[in-house]
This record gives sequence, structure tokens and C-alpha cells, in this order.
Amino acid sequence: MAVSFTTLQIYDQYLTTYRSRDHDSSNNNRKVNKRSTRYDTHDQSELQNVYTAIQWKNRFAPLYLTEPSPKSIAFAVHLKESAQNLKQTINSLSGDNNDLFSMKTAYSDNENLATVEYVPEEADGKVPSNFALEVESFASPQINTGNYVNANQTVQLKPDSYSFDILTNKLHYELQFNINEGETNHELQSKLSRLINSSDIGVSAKVVEQDGLSALELTSDAYGLPFQNARHFTINDDKTSYRNGVVDYLGLNDNIKEASNAIYSINGNEESSYSNTFNVHGAYHVTLHPENGMGTADIGLYADAESLSHNIETFVDGYNHFLSGVLTDIPDDEEKEDDLSLTRLLSKDMTKFLDVHRQNLEKYGITVNEDASLDYEQPETIADTDALKGFGNHIMRKLTSISLDPMEYIDRRICAYPNPFTNYINPYMTSIYTGMLFNTYT
Repeated sequence: MAVSFTTLQIYDQYLTTYRSRDHDSSNNNRKVNKRSTRYDTHDQSELQNVYTAIQWKNRFAPLYLTEPSPKSIAFAVHLKESAQNLKQTINSLSGDNNDLFSMKTAYSDNENLATVEYVPEEADGKVPSNFALEVESFASPQINTGNYVNANQTVQLKPDSYSFDILTNKLHYELQFNINEGETNHELQSKLSRLINSSDIGVSAKVVEQDGLSALELTSDAYGLPFQNARHFTINDDKTSYRNGVVDYLGLNDNIKEASNAIYSINGNEESSYSNTFNVHGAYHVTLHPENGMGTADIGLYADAESLSHNIETFVDGYNHFLSGVLTDIPDDEEKEDDLSLTRLLSKDMTKFLDVHRQNLEKYGITVNEDASLDYEQPETIADTDALKGFGNHIMRKLTSISLDPMEYIDRRICAYPNPFTNYINPYMTSIYTGMLFNTYT
């Protein structure tokens, strides 16, 4: 595929928007990558099928003339990613036999204490339908809280170059900095906090204030008891490169709260975990919420009817997010009317697709709206799920088509039709986005 200015724009948009999309962990302040699942990977036959589909599509695809704006570029890339996300959502609702919408759903009767996710493919043998959880303590990090000093008072150390060492289980880091003439305690603590946070060494820092006093607080990213050393990190300036004295002055080793494991019981059997997220029988992924205090919870699997209702609701939410959230990451530096023109072809196509399934969907409490969005209200009874599974298979094929060539949903002019007497096939002609993302996503 030739590299053009437009192609470079696409790469930049994709990498900026989607590469390493981090989120805050529920357990600590670390940033972690999105969790990978079995639906993120593809075998050779799947990739071969996609390649064949691209070739077949190009036998009849005309040559289009497009002048994509930065906004339409963002729309196409985000549409492709959103279609892949919805496919993964639908796949995740499949049971062990790959029947769509047959995934069992776990519940917790005390979600303030613990939430749960059911992942059957990771089960350790036979999984019980329910169990009792009692939490005695939560996993916690190591916290070093320095001395509280007058925040606005000038630092009582000689202006010079200083340093101290932070030793963790993985590395030895020397923090170097200057203390300037007239610098206050709060300014010094804020400076050290920024240096520690930007160093990415497994320790985070912040300045805590109280009644005109301030202290530097250091917290380990790791939770639970250390595997080898007595602590997750230690601080000293005994053999530092520059002037020492800051560790004692700020009291960084004076008040240490040791890390601890989560202690809990499953049906009366005591267990422990290094973090507040752990597995029970492999299939139950339990997450504790320390901010709400200790207690007990009954955790188990919903009945089939309730699980099906939950699966349908999850699908409807995911579909509506796919339809309305496709403009989320698009810069709004142009007129809002452009947003409607970008989604016009998508809404029109999805409305046409859903009209074919409207009658069957209503049997399961799913209502198709005029704007192609869906509403769900749980019906009293569901006779069978055959029609729902058939719809699931059809929408999976539709999403694959969208992901294959999102440029179909951008206004473009036909420039020329292919010569029916030639056999030359350009495997990436349908969309420069397809060629760029072929190996990773579809």
C-alpha cells in the first residue's frame, strides 16, 4: 500500500486514539492496559477468510473518489473500532458451546462489598452455582507519610543540589533535584511529588495538607505483602551522589504503613490474596471495594431466564453505544450539522437491516426505534431463543462487513467501474483502513 499524506493522517489518528488505551485500575493508582480476551486473537483460517472476503469484494467494487476531511477520517477509524468492540461484546455473551446469548451471568447480593464477573473458560473443574463470601480485611499498599511541616515556611536546608535513593523490588532509582533560595516546604514537596510520579518506578506521591501543614505521602503501586523483600520500597540518602538530608528533613521513613493482603473466607474456608481482585474456582472474578467497608456477600449464577435477559440488555446497551458513540472521539472543531451527515448513511443502513428482524426482536422485548436505536423491556416469558440466535449471527456478519470497509459510510463519488475482462485484484483497494488494520483486528 502506497504511503500518502492521507494514509499518514489515518495512522496518526488511529494510534493517537486507540493505541494503549489505559484506564485507572480499581485496585490502585496504576494505569494498566485493557484486558485481553480470547476474542482479541484470531487463527490463520480466520485471517484467510477475511483476506478472501476483501478479494471477492474488490472484484466488483468501483473506484471511488474521496476527499476525506480529518473529521471523516476519525469517523471511519472509530466506526471500524466500534464495530469490532460490538462484535467482541456479542461474542462474550456466548456460552461454552458458542451459542449466542447463552452466557450465564453471575450476581453479588452486596455489590458495595464485591462485584463479580463470570468467565467459564477459566474454570477449575466443576463450578458451584453459588458460594458465600466473607471479607475480614482488604489488600493495601505500602504508604510512607512524611512529617507534617509548615507549608509556607522556607526550607530549613542549605540551597544546593540534593538527591536520595528509592529502592524497589525491580530497580534502584536516584532522585536528583535542587533546593533553591527562598523555596518553601510545600514547593519542595510538590517538586518531589512531580519527579516521583513522572519517573514511573512503581511508587506514586502526593502532598497532603492539614491545618496549614503539609506532608509528602508515597504509596507503592503494588498491593499485598511483598514476595521477597520486607517492603515494596525503601528510601535512603546514605550513599547518594549529591548532598543528603532531605529524607530526614521531610521524615520520609518516619511513618510507614505496611502493605497487607486481603483476607477472606469462601464458604467458611479462609483464603488470602495479594490484591483486591481474585478468582474463585477460576470462573468467578471477584473485585472487592475497600471504600465501603467489610462484610459478607452471596455470589452465584442467575437462572437461565435472568441470564438471557441480562445478555439481551448488555447487547442492546452495546449496540446503542456503537450507534451513538461512534462520534465520541471525533474532534468537534467543525459545525455540529456535520455530525448528522457523517452518521446518516450508517443510520439508514442499520434501519434497513433491523427492519428485516423487527418482528422477531419484539418477541424478546427489543423495540427498534426510528433512529435505528434499540430499547429493551424484559418480557414475561420467552418460548425459545432460535430467532434471537439467528439475529445474532446476522448482525455479526453485518458488523464484519462494516469493519471490513468503513469508508462505505462516508459520502464518496464513483469514479470508474472495474474492467470485467481483467483478473487483477488489489486486495486493499476497498479501503486504506482495511489494509492498515488487517493483521491486528480482522
